[in-house]
Amino acid sequence: MTAVLGSAATTIFNFLQSAYEYLTHGEVAVSEHYSVLRHTRPFVFYRSTKTTVPISIFGTKPLPKKRRVFLQKRGFRTGLFGWTIGSMLGGSKLPGLEVTPASTQSYSSIPSGMLKSFEKDIERVWRPYNLANHTLLETMQVHIPVASGDGYFRLRVTPHDKPKETLAVSPVFRVGSVTWSSASPQGATIVGIVPELVVRSAFVIANAGMWAGFYAMFPIFNLAHYTPGPVKTFVAKNVYQYVGGPDPKAIDEQYKVTERMKAAQENFNRKIPYGAASIRTIYDLEKDEELGRQGVAYTK
Repeated sequence: MTAVLGSAATTIFNFLQSAYEYLTHGEVAVSEHYSVLRHTRPFVFYRSTKTTVPISIFGTKPLPKKRRVFLQKRGFRTGLFGWTIGSMLGGSKLPGLEVTPASTQSYSSIPSGMLKSFEKDIERVWRPYNLANHTLLETMQVHIPVASGDGYFRLRVTPHDKPKETLAVSPVFRVGSVTWSSASPQGATIVGIVPELVVRSAFVIANAGMWAGFYAMFPIFNLAHYTPGPVKTFVAKNVYQYVGGPDPKAIDEQYKVTERMKAAQENFNRKIPYGAASIRTIYDLEKDEELGRQGVAYTK
């Protein structure tokens, strides 16, 4: 049974991965003076405070010495009608969430393994566009804030003093985490809504199945679920004391059981690397806010 479920999950994942690669933009976005290569697949897995999207910017002229980078989320209107028309209809407000890399280093300081990967992408993906008049200007490791959530995004490069003026944009990418509501129809294209709804339906069915199985194993909990709150509390307390147990409230006040359990649970959750499994937690948000702006820009 486990093998069958694992095989089914793998099949669904491969289908969705292929669908995202087909339905989202290509890995290169070309504008008047600049082109941007995204060094990741269209689907970017959430990795807590370490979620990053590397891009390389090429151009016919240098970027302004002071430039900013914004993360723009694609909404329903921009997903259905495109960025230009969708924005005119009120979707995807500018400028977006600022994600300008916090530090700048020379291009030669890129770790060798990462550099080889970037150069391979340039040769395999960017070269076929035949943009001979574009030269590589810089490569960025852009940090994606936890607060941005799941959804469809693009990166916008703007002049420092004109955040609503777009110089260059990255291809669209989808950030996804493992949650019961991980499907994100908002921002999906007309055809892209289909796999999103498939995912959402799968999670809803799995959730219902989990609780159905739980109540089948422990029917008393199902009965308690439909018992009015005051009645449930009264019965539990009196039955407990009838069999010789002390008053639970008195024990809790004396030994601070609830308080200690809550503190232990919070400490446990903070130490477990849920982000490694693409699971979002409130602790990731707090840590990300403490770290502040992140990311690195490697300039030529």
